[in-house]
Amino acid sequence: MEKLLKLATQAADQAEVFFTNDTSDDVSFTDSKLDKADTSMSAGIALRVIKDGKIGLAHTRNLLDREALVKQALLSAKDGMEVGFSFPLTTNVPKIDSYNPSIETISKKDLVDEGKRMIEYINKKTGGQVNAGFGYATSHAGIMNSAGTNLSQKDSDYWVYAMLVFPGTGSGLFKLATAKSHVPLSREKLDEMIELFILSQNQIVPETGKMPVIFAESSHSALLSRFFAAASPTSFYNKVSPLVNRIGEQIVSAKLNLWQDPFDKELSSQAAFDCEGTPTQKLAYIENGIFKAIPTDLNYAHKLGLAPTGNGFRGSIEASPSAQPFNICMGMGDKSLKEMISGIDKGIIVQGLMGAHSGNILNGEYSVGVSSGFYIEHGVIKGRVKDCMLSGNAYDTLMHVSEIENQCHNSGSRKLPSILCDGVSVAGK
Repeated sequence: MEKLLKLATQAADQAEVFFTNDTSDDVSFTDSKLDKADTSMSAGIALRVIKDGKIGLAHTRNLLDREALVKQALLSAKDGMEVGFSFPLTTNVPKIDSYNPSIETISKKDLVDEGKRMIEYINKKTGGQVNAGFGYATSHAGIMNSAGTNLSQKDSDYWVYAMLVFPGTGSGLFKLATAKSHVPLSREKLDEMIELFILSQNQIVPETGKMPVIFAESSHSALLSRFFAAASPTSFYNKVSPLVNRIGEQIVSAKLNLWQDPFDKELSSQAAFDCEGTPTQKLAYIENGIFKAIPTDLNYAHKLGLAPTGNGFRGSIEASPSAQPFNICMGMGDKSLKEMISGIDKGIIVQGLMGAHSGNILNGEYSVGVSSGFYIEHGVIKGRVKDCMLSGNAYDTLMHVSEIENQCHNSGSRKLPSILCDGVSVAGK
């Protein structure tokens, strides 16, 4: 990597080398039967150069010819985007405990044996179709640049999920556990899923109208994805976001607090620095309902006259970094989920949605089908809803949050509680 950086620095005004090495093992079960066991290994190197004010990118999976990679990056820069930023000098980042060596002691046999035990436990209590998956991964990534930055980080990740499929559908109930090393899916979570699956045998088409809806942590995407689309620096720079010039204003309920925490030990995507070598930071997006900040990478921080927040991440080794929120956390409330349900006369609890990426996302509009949800009457779950849709505007819905669960649920890259919103438009019979 040092030789590559030296060659690129001699040929360009600035240079940056990013590398990653990843390994993973996973097994999956479909309808209680083992159907796949995979091992994967991948490595990659990305070179970015800035030459005459323009940026170029080249990448490879196998560094056989350094000179050729530099030439490719320089050629890319000739017709590349004009930039005004410089690669940063970062010499000191927080130490994080992102790797657990015990991950190396896990074998595929361990995953298969645990899968059989978990599926046997579920099958003893219900006759539904059980799908499950187990896996673990390690990653070593780093970045060097001509400013003198030289950073690297090693990560480990373990995950397990179980799903009970509703008969005749591709949807169902889903439970997940993830950590830096082996973690079981608790009997408590499995029992919650089994109990709801038994209730799902009674199907109910709710009446059309406005009613309270509990968005479980697994269904927040329909609401939060709209906020983050509008809060992206690209939307701000192009002035297409309804949130432009609204930092410091209340945009949702004062009950809501939303932030990112790169250093949360319970989340799998800890990071002390981003893919551009900028230190990450804990960043408040919404504080007591007030819009506080947007995530930035080097490019859009410069364009918008803001400080980079350390959110420049790559979707793949072939892609340029872009501003992406991560490790999203939401503040908890003071009621348990059972207490929230018990206070509803007629309403719905939603766990899965269809079509969350449709509609005018930037303006916050949504119209989504409920793939996994339950009807509540007189404080009791009566059965699974069918032929049901929710619609509205995410900001309006989040302005009417009446309760927030007193527990957050870890989905690997997010820690979210369930939230109860009043007056959501429900389309049924």
